[in-house]
Amino acid sequence: MSLILAVNAGSSSLKISLFHRLPQDPETPRLLLSSSISSISSPPAKFSFNDAGTTPCSAYNSSEPSIHDHESAFVHFLNRLKEDATIDYQEIRHICHRVVHGGDHTEPVIISEQSFHHIEKLRDLAPL
Repeated sequence: MSLILAVNAGSSSLKISLFHRLPQDPETPRLLLSSSISSISSPPAKFSFNDAGTTPCSAYNSSEPSIHDHESAFVHFLNRLKEDATIDYQEIRHICHRVVHGGDHTEPVIISEQSFHHIEKLRDLAPL
C-alpha cells in the first residue's frame, strides 16, 4: 500500500489527512481518514479521528490531557492510526506539509536544502 500523509500544523492545532495512492490511478489519491487536534496550547487538547468509510476505524472525538505539544499530538495520531485504523505508519511513502507562506513558490515543491532555506528566510511573514 502506498500512503500519503498530509499535515497542516498551526500554532495550537494539527490537522492530518491520510490518502491511499492506487496503482491504477496514481494521480488521484483517495482519502482514507482525517484527524484534527485542537487546543494543543491550552489543554486539554481535543482530538477527532474520522474515516472516509474505507478503514475499520470509527469516527470519534475525545479530550486528551496527554497531548501538550505538537510532538505528543502527532504521536497520539500515530497510535490511533495503528490501534483504531489498523494502519502501520511505515506504509506511509510520501509526506506533505502546508507552508503558510512560500514566497514565490505557488506550486508544490520538494523540500531540498535550497528550498528549505528559501522558505526559512520568509519566517517573519508567518512566525508561528
